[in-house]
Amino acid sequence: MGEKVVTALSEQLKSMQRVEKTGFVSEEKAADYFAEKEQILESVGKTLETVSDATSTELEAIKGTLKEMRANLKSDAGNPKELTKHELCYSIGKAIAAAWTGNAQTLGELKCSPNLKSDNWNNPRDFVWSADKGFQTANTKAALGEPMGNMATNEQYLINPIYETAIMQDAAKQSVMMNLVKHRPMTGPSIFLPQRDRGGVELKWLTAYGQKIDGSKPQGATRVELKAYTLAGFIPWFDEYEEDVFVDLGAMFIDEFTETYAQEFDRQCLLANASPFTGAFHASDIKNKIIGGASPSALTYKDFRDAVLLVPAEERKDCRWFFHETVLAHITGITDANGRPLWRGPMDGKPGTVDGYAYTECQILPQMGDIGQNQNFAIFMNPKRIIHGNRKGIEIKRFTETTEALEYGEIFLRFRKRDGFLVTRSKGNMVTLKTGA
Repeated sequence: MGEKVVTALSEQLKSMQRVEKTGFVSEEKAADYFAEKEQILESVGKTLETVSDATSTELEAIKGTLKEMRANLKSDAGNPKELTKHELCYSIGKAIAAAWTGNAQTLGELKCSPNLKSDNWNNPRDFVWSADKGFQTANTKAALGEPMGNMATNEQYLINPIYETAIMQDAAKQSVMMNLVKHRPMTGPSIFLPQRDRGGVELKWLTAYGQKIDGSKPQGATRVELKAYTLAGFIPWFDEYEEDVFVDLGAMFIDEFTETYAQEFDRQCLLANASPFTGAFHASDIKNKIIGGASPSALTYKDFRDAVLLVPAEERKDCRWFFHETVLAHITGITDANGRPLWRGPMDGKPGTVDGYAYTECQILPQMGDIGQNQNFAIFMNPKRIIHGNRKGIEIKRFTETTEALEYGEIFLRFRKRDGFLVTRSKGNMVTLKTGA
């Protein structure tokens, strides 16, 4: 029994070196990683104290390894390797080239992993890589007679989670909504979330002794379903993969992914109409403030004040306006009845406001010249009412199953990511500005 425990602990210690060699994108991520590893080492040490029937040589060997790893961990935690932008682009480019050519060894060294599942994707921690056995399922022992390693894949690979984090950080810089909405991690295709309106408890005064007591009655929360679907993108690609172009390959992929993903993220949050999600502009029971003209040039200060008052005071303290920059350009010329400008520009490190409320310029919203009759063009809401369901993992694959590939020989790099979007509590808490008929 003791020998089995020692063997298992040895394998656990070996597996601890899988990720940190690739570096970290920030000190915060490094701190989280090393804290997790410290907990593992602590549990290994406690387990060793309970082993009594293993040989003293084995115990001393693993205790020596444990002591050395604790010292190394302490040293590494004090000076974590932080990836530079150049190193990140090089590593991502190298991973793409390896996925394109089926170089499993390079993918394994970069901590990428096969994605053999269609619905619930594999977790990168499900696999380990070794030069002699290839990709193998982690922490499992093959049955007698089973081939050593399984090199067969469907050519779909999940990139190193560290690279994924860095890419999503770049995407957040190009998206106006990603840093404003509420994010919810998802491990499955669907979750049900409680949606409770403000308050939630009914109060009652008892004014006489002996009066029948009716306890506070909570208003039952309704449950709403947050679904996640798979988003696929196809980048026209080429196959010149020498080492001197890895940096350019990685930079190209990051630019293409972050730009298109950021725009789609904002669209799903704001403008999507059952495609496949429904954005805030098309949310059910949303209020509309119709301005006094068929063109946005008819906007007055009263339109903004009337719209804001349609939202309860306790809700609007966290709300802000969303509109296109051309609409803002028009707003800067609007004054109230006393001649005071509606717009206040940024000053003293504080953001600009429209009639006292923060605003966000969003390029995907309608421009002044494109806004027609009976059309929503601005919205006042709390962006935290939009929930983004985030299923971890970015998958890459060489893709030739297209009409262009058959007709013109054009090939693509396909990437896939899974997300869900849900607008909650829109009734009475969101209002749009809308042109008249």
